[in-house]
Amino acid sequence: MHFLMGNNLKRVTIVDIQLLVFIVLVLFRISTSENLPANFVFGDSLVDVGNNNYIISLSKANFLPNGIDFGRPTGRFTNGRTIVDIIGQELGFGFTPPYLAPTTSGPVILRGVNYASGGGGILNSTGQVF
Repeated sequence: MHFLMGNNLKRVTIVDIQLLVFIVLVLFRISTSENLPANFVFGDSLVDVGNNNYIISLSKANFLPNGIDFGRPTGRFTNGRTIVDIIGQELGFGFTPPYLAPTTSGPVILRGVNYASGGGGILNSTGQVF
């Protein structure tokens, strides 16, 4: 079975129509599906949210005035939010938990994890001082 389309007599079969409907439905499904936001962070003290609190290191920020905007030290090397926290909030993310925190497991990881560590770098010798 086929249909004639216009003056050029192009044949459009039922399979062509089914394929078109399938593509439209898939695109509709993709555009209406809820994408779960995730934020995975790698870096050094500029974006560390407390990983160094869980390792033996001299590079720690678990004392005042660090975290003063949170009311307590959080392990961030800043008085409040890091640039990743600010950008993440603007994009609709929550705070990304530190990878080494005991509460970072299971479904929490699917929303994103912060792997940053103060004193971290690309060379093995970068953090030896700490």
